[in-house]
Amino acid sequence: MNNTKKENLFTLILLVKGRDEFSMRWLKYMDEIDFKYPIVISDGANDGFISQMIKNHTFKNNIKIDFKQFDTNNGFKNYYEMKRDTLKEIKSKYSMICDNDDFIIESGITNIINFLEKNNEYISASGKILSYEIDDMQFKTYGNLNFLPAYEYSRLLDPVGDWNKQINLVFESFQPNFYNIFKTEVLKKIFKEIVDLNFSDLVVNEFFIQLRSNTLGKSKILSTHHYLRQRGTSQIFNNFDFSNDLIKKDLPRDFRKLNDYICTIISEQNGLNKQQIKDVLEKSFASYIKKCLIGSMLRYRYPKLFRIKLFLKSCWLEKLKFISSRIKELKNKIYLNHRLLDFENKAELIKIINFLKKNV
Repeated sequence: MNNTKKENLFTLILLVKGRDEFSMRWLKYMDEIDFKYPIVISDGANDGFISQMIKNHTFKNNIKIDFKQFDTNNGFKNYYEMKRDTLKEIKSKYSMICDNDDFIIESGITNIINFLEKNNEYISASGKILSYEIDDMQFKTYGNLNFLPAYEYSRLLDPVGDWNKQINLVFESFQPNFYNIFKTEVLKKIFKEIVDLNFSDLVVNEFFIQLRSNTLGKSKILSTHHYLRQRGTSQIFNNFDFSNDLIKKDLPRDFRKLNDYICTIISEQNGLNKQQIKDVLEKSFASYIKKCLIGSMLRYRYPKLFRIKLFLKSCWLEKLKFISSRIKELKNKIYLNHRLLDFENKAELIKIINFLKKNV
């Protein structure tokens, strides 16, 4: 495939704000593997670091990077606008968003693009996303990589056909599609609508992306791997307190906007009763909130049990760390040698492991 065709076919979008050490690692690795598709980097920090990082990096290969500067320091709407405005200028047929603490598996991306090219009825597709930690879930850029248990997908195809069931599945067995490869026109539409709706809560925003994409066409999970997520580095969910967050955000308003918007589309497209669909969505979301509150309130309702949990965790990390590390190393070998069937995926994962070790 020539470079012109690749530029017209797919664009990788890095949305970044902070965690500069991870952005440096990300750029270094993408250069090292000589990533073949064009990249757009949009920075919301507006502190000049990312633009200087790109300018000062000594590139080994001729990777194509387009940089865009934004300022998202004044709230979520600026962040939503950054996504919308970044996508406005993208001309390629497909696009994918990624984070700076994660790794791209290029062979998986190519497999997904090939699938979408052969199956035009699908608006997006994903590989089976893998997760990893560095040195026992440390906030680190380099060290020993250990794979975490693979994500268990409840379904490989969305939507399932029955909208009552589909809505229940989204809230009970949520499968984020943020890292899917989408038709660019679909992402443009979704992110324009998100700016208009301006949710105050990012979780509601994620639910909207999932539900709205379901109304726009079919999506599929493939057996390939295209994305490797690092755990222990989240800016939002480390020490996240759902009950405290609930007070600060306007969750009821966000939900009512989502409910009315999505159910209007579903009812009009499928000839269904709008109020019945709204009732299903409301009950499903209420069930999700209940589970979140139960988990969040453990430390307050059962403080002794919570302290025991923390004590056992500290014992495992501090006293049995040697044993834990050996077990994880063994699991890594078993996974790479016996469970990973795609040769190209395997080669790239081994390259990532070695990349993280040699730069310590």
